[in-house]
Amino acid sequence: MDSNESELAKAKASVAQAKTVEEQARSEQTRLQGDVDRLAGSAYRGTRVDEFTAGLTSKSPDDFLDQATMLGALATDNKQVLDGFKDATQRAQRAREQAQEAETRAQQATDEAARLVGEVRQRKKDLDSQIKTVRQALNDLDDSDRKRLQGPVDDGEYLGPPGAANAALQAALSKRGSEYVWGSKGPTTFDCSGLTQWAYKQAGISIPPSSRTQWSVGRPVSKDQLQPGDLVFYDDGSGDPSQIHHVGMYVGDGKMVDAPTEGQLVDVRSIKGDGHYIGARRIVG
Repeated sequence: MDSNESELAKAKASVAQAKTVEEQARSEQTRLQGDVDRLAGSAYRGTRVDEFTAGLTSKSPDDFLDQATMLGALATDNKQVLDGFKDATQRAQRAREQAQEAETRAQQATDEAARLVGEVRQRKKDLDSQIKTVRQALNDLDDSDRKRLQGPVDDGEYLGPPGAANAALQAALSKRGSEYVWGSKGPTTFDCSGLTQWAYKQAGISIPPSSRTQWSVGRPVSKDQLQPGDLVFYDDGSGDPSQIHHVGMYVGDGKMVDAPTEGQLVDVRSIKGDGHYIGARRIVG
């Protein structure tokens, strides 16, 4: 979405710039139109003054030189007028074409942005429906089945590198056993990105609110170089960052702490996740 908004802004700027150039060129074209009309009128009336005519009408050699010099200057001036008019016309045409191209790009960007908004709204509607179904199923479970579904809460100790990464890690670990609530940012319930955002906030670092936008912060880190405190991301299996739907925080030993989904608690789990691991980002260090 952000890239389409950026493309739309660039296209609109190109339209404005091209139209400014066109207006300047049209103004120059209008200014020169009178001179061009004068030259065209002279040609139509048959007015012709050249060096041969000057020679016939000159009263002396000096007079001839004076008339020849004047004719040369006039010819140069006429050429400059015509060249300037031609250049202004061409610049106006190029500016118009560029403006039309920019307007087309702007419209395409607008259409694409609208399409993406429609997709997001439909996806949210589908997710809301699925969440409602899951919640209903959870409400139908008895306490023993619900606890078995949630599973045991990991109580292991994990340490990260000194500093903010470890502070964020310990903050996230302190929320083990908290319930998952979609869209919740803490401090008692969380969704996946809400947990990581809240944890880094406790370490004095602000990161964006969603798993997709968190993918844009920090720097990428390979799977074999993961350190505790790194964020690990999951998509739909396509390898497309725009399809990222989950994030957790690496704790070491091939594990992460995360808020997985409805009916499950914040806990430590394998980074295998749903099998659609796409990559990781290091927020600090």
